[in-house]
Amino acid sequence: MGYTRTDWSEHYSDGHGFRRLGEEEKRLIAEHAAPAPDGGQALDIGCGTGELSVYLTSLGYTVDGVDFAEGALERARAEHAETPGVRWLCLDVENDDLEQLAGEGYDLITLRLAVAFLGNPTATLLRLAELLTEDGRLIVITPTTEHTPAERRHIALDEDQLAVLTNPFDDAARYTADEFAVLVLGKETRPGQAVECTSPPAPRAVFGAAAVVTDDQGRVLLGRRLGRTPAWELPAGRIERGPDSRGRMARRR
Repeated sequence: MGYTRTDWSEHYSDGHGFRRLGEEEKRLIAEHAAPAPDGGQALDIGCGTGELSVYLTSLGYTVDGVDFAEGALERARAEHAETPGVRWLCLDVENDDLEQLAGEGYDLITLRLAVAFLGNPTATLLRLAELLTEDGRLIVITPTTEHTPAERRHIALDEDQLAVLTNPFDDAARYTADEFAVLVLGKETRPGQAVECTSPPAPRAVFGAAAVVTDDQGRVLLGRRLGRTPAWELPAGRIERGPDSRGRMARRR
């Protein structure tokens, strides 16, 4: 199976999925993240068809279920149409802008069976940690090479890779559930820690465009960007990636 956005979408559209959420996983998540605080918000990265997102609603969270494969989200919307409290978003957390996510932060972020497929896992976890509330938790669930057949070890992490993931975090604990490694990480990171890259990072943006618009009195048009980092800025946007470098500008909302 390929690892492009299209390949993942087809994987789900063809009826495939991943290992079901186990009881030990549920127990550990509940132990570290339940009950949800008042108005608690959770972010489920790589949500697939939504099983974990729905479980998080049972703990009292309002959930943003995020996947970059539209085929996964189509199934999630259809299979969990009667489940309140989940917003399904098509988003690549490594490369896309995150402005549409909760500006006030998340009390819980989960990343299940997906970290091994990231281009730069450590940098992505640090980026996600910035979205946590002060007492929030980031829970990473991943297969390990020790318990994964040789032909499938590309979906798993070894001990050195797990150490690289946890090293930048001041508050990090590791558990085991159903032979998976479960990392529970806090918001605080160690100052001055270098990020070790296990593969070349994907570009955040290749092309961008901005405009200076003035009126006959010399006033400059600015837009107010909301979200986690509000700011006044020029009308601007990034160019959508694709084979045609003349692609459309993805306007900021």
